[in-house]
Amino acid sequence: MNTRHLITVLTVSLILAGLAHAHAFLDHADPKVGSTIHDPPSQVTVWMTEGLEPAFSKLQVFDAKGVEVDSKDTKVNGSTMTVSLPRLAPGKYRVSWQVVAVDTHRTSGSFDFTIQ
Repeated sequence: MNTRHLITVLTVSLILAGLAHAHAFLDHADPKVGSTIHDPPSQVTVWMTEGLEPAFSKLQVFDAKGVEVDSKDTKVNGSTMTVSLPRLAPGKYRVSWQVVAVDTHRTSGSFDFTIQ
């Protein structure tokens, strides 16, 4: 392998490695992903792997019928996002997030938790 080819391969590898870390993915959440809890939470908090753009990031909570039950007051602080909840009844809930990282990459996802 000649020097020029080696430099090209290394440059492309470094660029791709940087891009792989550029997206904001879910790191952890409260309530925990897939958890069953006894007391209804007053909010949902998610921690993402990258800083978020507040104007383009949203956290929502839906009941088993697909009705949004959160207070629609998503707050973003760095890589953390929260949304307030009214007192929830026992049942299964889906948390959905749509975010734009500070580097402008968009990601989304969801997870469930259950209140006994």
